[in-house]
Amino acid sequence: MRKVWLVAAVALLSALPAPARAADCGALAAVALPKAKILSATEMPADAKPSPSPYGDSQGGTQSFCRIKGEAEPRVGFEVWLPENWNGRILALGSGGFGGSIPEAQMRPFLSKGYAVTANDTGHTDPTMAWMHDPVALYAWGHSATHAAIVPVKEVVRAYYGKPADYAYFQGCSTGGAQAMEEAEFYPQDFDGIAASCPGMHYSHLMLSFLWGLKASTEHAVLGPDKLQLLHTAVLKQCDALDGVKDGLLENPLACHFDPAVLKCRKGQTSGCLMDAEVATAAAIYQGPRNPRTGKPIYPGFVPGSESTLEPAAGMPYGWTFIQGPLATQYAVPLLQNMVFGDKWDWKTFDFDKDVDRLDAAMHDKIDATNPDLSAFQARDGKLLMVQGWGDPLNAQTLPIEYRDAVVAHLAQRYGKAKATAMVDGFFRLFMAPGMSHCMGGPGPSKFDALAALQDWVENGHPPQRLIAHKTSSVPAGSDAAMSRPLCPYPQTAHWTGRGATNDAANFSCIAPKYARGQ
Repeated sequence: MRKVWLVAAVALLSALPAPARAADCGALAAVALPKAKILSATEMPADAKPSPSPYGDSQGGTQSFCRIKGEAEPRVGFEVWLPENWNGRILALGSGGFGGSIPEAQMRPFLSKGYAVTANDTGHTDPTMAWMHDPVALYAWGHSATHAAIVPVKEVVRAYYGKPADYAYFQGCSTGGAQAMEEAEFYPQDFDGIAASCPGMHYSHLMLSFLWGLKASTEHAVLGPDKLQLLHTAVLKQCDALDGVKDGLLENPLACHFDPAVLKCRKGQTSGCLMDAEVATAAAIYQGPRNPRTGKPIYPGFVPGSESTLEPAAGMPYGWTFIQGPLATQYAVPLLQNMVFGDKWDWKTFDFDKDVDRLDAAMHDKIDATNPDLSAFQARDGKLLMVQGWGDPLNAQTLPIEYRDAVVAHLAQRYGKAKATAMVDGFFRLFMAPGMSHCMGGPGPSKFDALAALQDWVENGHPPQRLIAHKTSSVPAGSDAAMSRPLCPYPQTAHWTGRGATNDAANFSCIAPKYARGQ
């Protein structure tokens, strides 16, 4: 009997969680890592402040942690923060824009929740554009930095806690969303769950979208704030009520067939209308870049409802101001000069017929993540949760929809469309957010917890049926502007039930859309 009791006791003890720490922080500096090295290992107090960061100020409290700084091949700087009270999970955070720094302020709130949180500098720290001349740095930024860093990070976590992480997650928006898709497509074993928001996954053609907006406003006319408001108001008048509620938001812009020519100035009219050149600019932005000879789309255009906002403070930039020039000069021109055409290249010489193939040959394999074959990620039981704002002023809003359609079509070749759609819903869900700007903000509700939904899906097998989104924190609770709304898994859309307050998510249902894609 005593022997049986001892066996049971040993079994019980072996099943208990491992100690919070298995190694001293400082001792980690001597740990050997695969294709990486630890530069420093420092015990940090709970009130430690992060270094200044272009990603914003730190938010939320924290706990004491072990701060690891390292470098992975090829020259990818990374950090991993190891909390005293670990929740057993690794969370890797994505970057933004051209990267070049570690988003410390964004790491801090997740550290407070017990994640071993990590991020990297995308392979360079050069604030100028000179790093673009280095093909190694370019490839790291556009393709491989996250993978290069997460492999040694997992070993650091194992060494510190005496056990591997139970789960590994990635969360990123914009360029971070592109990093998310690089991981899902090319490094499917790295993460159990991936949350990709507003992903710049077709980065090379995103640059052509920026260039197209500059070309339209240069050749025709710039749409100033008053004309963007005029457009937006006309769109809302025609399409706002399609979801059953007039609230200044388009739940499903694909059902809105708006022609800017309806605002064309009549003879003698000088206000409250669009001149011919302004109509041409608006039409070009709605259409998106196309081959002038064949008419073939190169990248999606912007949807109705994204032109502007009627709210005085919309959080993140919203509307078409930046697509008419600033995005091209800040991102597209320097990237195309350095990767394709040379420093003396003049963007006005770009030929949307003859030059696209040359651009694809130089850029696609290095910075794009558009492969619809997610079979390896699916086979390892990975989960992908994607969110896209319908009011995104940078990314053309329908690109994630086109990508999801391509994933379904890829599987349909073998299984048929119905089964393929069900299979995709089992590991990849897309949520479209009405009125959401780039990653956050905008006139619509844009605060939601995608990571919690992803975690529940991965760990408990509960596919997200809806994400509850709220207005940003700048909106006082209880005010008329306060709003919650369900974000529905595409292709479903949220419709008011006809009962209860229209600013309460509980009074909306997720239903099949009343339109056909492409109509």
